[in-house]
Amino acid sequence: MKINLNYMKNLLIVLAGIAVLALGGTAYGQIKNPNTLIYLTTDDISSLDPAYIGDTPSTYSSYNVYSRLLDYNGSNISEFVPALASQVPSVANGLIEELPGGAVRYTFPMRPGVKAHKVGIKGSDGKIKWQYFDDLSAADKAKIEPGYGEITADDARYSLMRAILQGESWMANAVTEMITAGKYSNIEKWAIGLAGVEKFDDVNEAGLIAVHDDLAKKIKVVDGKLILTLESSFPATLGIMALPFATSIVDREWAIDMGAWPDTAASWIKHHKPKLDQSPLFKQENGSGPFIVEDWNRTEKKITFKRFDGFFRKPAPLERVVLRLVPEWTNRRLQLLAGDADVAVTPPEFIEEMRKTKGITVTDLEQVYGRGLFFGWPVKADDNPAIGSGKLDGKGVPPDFLADLDVRKGFNYAQDYQVLLEQVYLGRTVQSRGPTVRGLMGYRPDSPIYTNDLEKAAEHFKKAFGGKLWEVGFEVTGYTAEGRSQAIAAFGVLQQNLARINPKFRLKVQALTSASMREKSYGSSNPESPLAYMGWGPDYSDPGGPLGAASYYLSSSGLVAGFSGDGYRALMKEKFDPLLEKAWKLNDPAQREPIYARLQEMSHEYATTQFLWEEVTANVTRDWVKGYVHNKILYGAWNFYNISKEL
Repeated sequence: MKINLNYMKNLLIVLAGIAVLALGGTAYGQIKNPNTLIYLTTDDISSLDPAYIGDTPSTYSSYNVYSRLLDYNGSNISEFVPALASQVPSVANGLIEELPGGAVRYTFPMRPGVKAHKVGIKGSDGKIKWQYFDDLSAADKAKIEPGYGEITADDARYSLMRAILQGESWMANAVTEMITAGKYSNIEKWAIGLAGVEKFDDVNEAGLIAVHDDLAKKIKVVDGKLILTLESSFPATLGIMALPFATSIVDREWAIDMGAWPDTAASWIKHHKPKLDQSPLFKQENGSGPFIVEDWNRTEKKITFKRFDGFFRKPAPLERVVLRLVPEWTNRRLQLLAGDADVAVTPPEFIEEMRKTKGITVTDLEQVYGRGLFFGWPVKADDNPAIGSGKLDGKGVPPDFLADLDVRKGFNYAQDYQVLLEQVYLGRTVQSRGPTVRGLMGYRPDSPIYTNDLEKAAEHFKKAFGGKLWEVGFEVTGYTAEGRSQAIAAFGVLQQNLARINPKFRLKVQALTSASMREKSYGSSNPESPLAYMGWGPDYSDPGGPLGAASYYLSSSGLVAGFSGDGYRALMKEKFDPLLEKAWKLNDPAQREPIYARLQEMSHEYATTQFLWEEVTANVTRDWVKGYVHNKILYGAWNFYNISKEL
């Protein structure tokens, strides 16, 4: 696949040319549906159970329907404010304590008087009936059964334990890693470790009870406060507690009444890893957030949220929010222009068209991750079309082609980052400086980056493989998922520059389905893909630990190492793991930051990845939509509590 460089430099113009549509008749002026936000999306919600979900679209429900102990402080990804907890734990206020032996204790005092959407009232027959709090008279509110619909520390304890024991989503497992300070990545491995067996199926009933009891020791309620005791330091704890996934708090009594885990040691295995629609909380909720799920029509793929007037803060400005799946962009666009919709997910190639449209506001959103070309070494040797002949003979490359540091540096100097930033992204973002992006600990604006320097690229290529690479050349294939125009641009510029450096350097590009892309990356211990365009983001703002940005890229057990081959993992283990482990054991951010900054520099020194740009997306809305607050760690999820409609 050969791409003309002039086309690459005018990629956005070409895409815009395809995108341009007649804009006559654009609606502008009077607000339609002034108290309801209509949001047209391309992704469906998978479940209402916050312990089950692990995808961003589903957080539109959990984020707005449920509350957590903490919230992020506006757009700041590393600062928190109280939510269900009345204080944010810190060392200074004594709510984070380092215990003898290295354990760390977090104490969460609870906000009093928080009501759930539904509360329990005991009828004359002695049975509890669940009713919407907003619908109750003052007399009825006086009849609420104590604990039935009032969020307490015990509800928080139950919610965290239920999520961990259910063990369905990656985010529930992240809570497990937090509680065990990284010792166990899920409840099954925890049970195996305690029982001393090889497989989870070998854990007997006593072992299942034992792991429950071990968990219960780490999550307790003392004097109305939630107490978490971690075996050792896990600095990302507060960040995880603010995420709108498995740390969302459900009302214990209601959940049990609906058929969820009954909060007993011997019963949890019956509720472990349920099928999607077999979770009792799959299609019903009882949160304490600012909105109630009024209706979820799974046939029409539409969910309607209604304002909760009993919210513990003042009620939201909007009365309703409607999320509706509309796959076709043309349909979404027409509804947005007519004012029948307020927000519409917009393909990247149409962003600039919409930015110029009257009545429309486009807000660029920085993301917490970058995009890059990932190097794998060694790659699968047998029957691998990506490496051609599999030899250094000009017709392919050997499986360990990218193990040579000079090859990796040559590729990095051959890329023209500025062309991509200016022509593809029109200056909307910046070049990545490594795994950690702006806003994450360890990011420094002066850390080293590669620039387009064909002379330096040639110098490194001439050193590679003792000079033989320069003599014979190479032929190698890079992969991307279908529909990634930015990836085609990055590969195309690199392809042209490699040919300019040495006509014997041939880079091919192949677009694959997402399933094929995963197979070529994850199909075996060593991947099939020597070069692959991807992007991976952390699951909390701290760069360390099992799910942080630095660990994702630079740990021998990290996500990137998982698809980059034995050689990549060996490099990470030797050079990067010791510093990652050192930083993670420190609780003081001032001591940890220089270590992460050094790791960022090392990713440049060892040319671990071709870091391209920090990802940027955009909100496309009618200009009467106000109040959106972007927090990068939430990947664009909307907090509808802040939103209003006004001209």
